[in-house]
Amino acid sequence: MPEEKPGTVRPVYHCTVCGRPLPWDGGRLRLVCDSVDCHGERPRPAPIQVREGDEHDRVALLAAGRSFFGSTQLRVFGEVFPLAKSPFLVLEFSGRRAGFLSYALHFPAENDAAVVLLAVLPGYQGRGVGRALQGALEALCRPRGIQRLHIATTNDNIPGLYFYQRLGYRMATLRPGAAAAALAEHGEPGLRGFGGIPVADEIELVKELPRTMPEAPAGGPRRSP
Repeated sequence: MPEEKPGTVRPVYHCTVCGRPLPWDGGRLRLVCDSVDCHGERPRPAPIQVREGDEHDRVALLAAGRSFFGSTQLRVFGEVFPLAKSPFLVLEFSGRRAGFLSYALHFPAENDAAVVLLAVLPGYQGRGVGRALQGALEALCRPRGIQRLHIATTNDNIPGLYFYQRLGYRMATLRPGAAAAALAEHGEPGLRGFGGIPVADEIELVKELPRTMPEAPAGGPRRSP
């Protein structure tokens, strides 16, 4: 499928008050309390299922890449990752695809893994979809000896930085100008992001995964004589 035209408005969030879709530059953060009564009743969780994506799901993944980032070739961590070839997880919310997480194992080092794309469709945000995808990735990585997870976002993505740090990520590397250069490559120089903030820099965050302890042999641990 052809890449979308430069400058296309891409709604990647939704308004939690009125429910309308929000493009990157149309959102504003508000301070709210954690009461369930705040702004009325919040959306309740529904049964979710996270699984490895198959080739039928990949069509929807590619559509999400175009919708969120305007491309299916994502430049991140100084590399280009084609979504057409990347392994990914898909989350179904009440039987419908609600989010995707594309990843790269053993990158940028043998004991590391990287999140290439984490996309929660706007109508399903705020319902635990992103957290469930992250948890599924960690469960996939631990038996493979992965000790660190890497994720990157742009300087304007204030909601994303808030969310990733709540998941246990810490800011590790700033790449000044990397996001602006990537946008210029696919025809969107000078793009403004969340709240009208110019998209300029890439921020990499890292999460350390606790090492799994080996199981004790049957009958409990042995004692020295």
